[in-house]
Amino acid sequence: MVVLNDIESVTEALVKRKAEFANRPNLPSLDKLSNGRKNIVFANYTPAWKLHRKIAGKALRQYLAGKHLEEVLHNSMHKCLPLMAEEKEEFDPEPIIDLMVFHMLNSVCFGKSTELNDPEFQDFIKKDKKFTELIGKGFVEDMFPIMYKIWTTQKYRKITEIFDVIAERYRKKLEEHKKSFDRDYIRDFTDALILARQEAEDEEDKEVLSELTDLHLVNTISDIFGAGIDTSRVTMYFAVHYMAGLPEIQAKVHEEIDRVVGKNRLPGVKDRENLSYTEATLHEVMRLGTAVPVGVPHSTLCDTTVGGYDVPENTMVMINHWALHHDPNYWKDVDTFDPTRFLNEEGKLSMKPESWLPFSAGRRVCLGESVAKPELHLMFASIMQRFKISLPEGTSPEILIGGGGAAIQPAPFKIIVKERK
Repeated sequence: MVVLNDIESVTEALVKRKAEFANRPNLPSLDKLSNGRKNIVFANYTPAWKLHRKIAGKALRQYLAGKHLEEVLHNSMHKCLPLMAEEKEEFDPEPIIDLMVFHMLNSVCFGKSTELNDPEFQDFIKKDKKFTELIGKGFVEDMFPIMYKIWTTQKYRKITEIFDVIAERYRKKLEEHKKSFDRDYIRDFTDALILARQEAEDEEDKEVLSELTDLHLVNTISDIFGAGIDTSRVTMYFAVHYMAGLPEIQAKVHEEIDRVVGKNRLPGVKDRENLSYTEATLHEVMRLGTAVPVGVPHSTLCDTTVGGYDVPENTMVMINHWALHHDPNYWKDVDTFDPTRFLNEEGKLSMKPESWLPFSAGRRVCLGESVAKPELHLMFASIMQRFKISLPEGTSPEILIGGGGAAIQPAPFKIIVKERK
């Protein structure tokens, strides 16, 4: 395995050499947890993968062209913010943030608003969180592949059982959408995905397109839903914790939201361009609280080089996003929370800092970036518009890291919220 720890080597590999580092490693668990590499995240870099990603990207653009995202996010906020307001004492915000993110992405993918106490929805949240917890720590079977044939661990059997249940839910949703599909009335991302595939039938290589089955679409939904949930909820955990421990930063966010949005409506997509300090604060959260510290593993497609070193074909390559975001060569006072790093002299968002790469880059840049950025911004702005957040008396503002494996998060913490009058 090769680990790239600075932006120069990462840029050389992902941007300059592009396809040479665009494959995925040969791990048997990735085959199982993507129905034979039929998703976008884990599939190898092939003509079919490129067309698959192109269709999914077009579906996202079609979905985001309307007001769908803002509507479903506002719906989730109207349901979940009152739950936070009911908390009169110190409490753990994680369950409410989970509800916000799950409800919002469920609506993005499947259109229908779900009641928060719906048993099927609650069971899905539990299964997805357990799945994320187990998969993040890897598999002994990948180190000793013979075990797949003679004896698998209890953990592997449990996670494949959960995966099959979740995948079946997505398959049923796709079938329901295909039966009621109307190309003139796109209800959600699943509809947009069906439409994009239909349009591709008139435009793309028929032989390559024939490789993209309904199972590929099911796995695309899984990519948007699964990856979107895990990174979004962890980012919001960090955001709430940082604000609770940084009252001066929080006050500036409050002032900007009050000035731009007011208090009589929720922040909207069009407000985002005028909420620069709020967005810069979120960017600093994503820098210091890097949700997926080493991303998804890459693999070399051929013999290549990086940083003057030879890297053979089929070498696993990891991008150390945590190191990029904490590199003292690029960040002054690296451990200080400072949103102004992302602002220009006029107080507007400046160009993206060179060593800030939460969504990766190159051929494998995060497909859901275009959804994640406005979604996180509106969610964060909506919480900050309504509440002043603080830590319980005697609690240190220092954030301890919990979790482990593919994703990290703050160690369990409690906050106090007060509605802003």
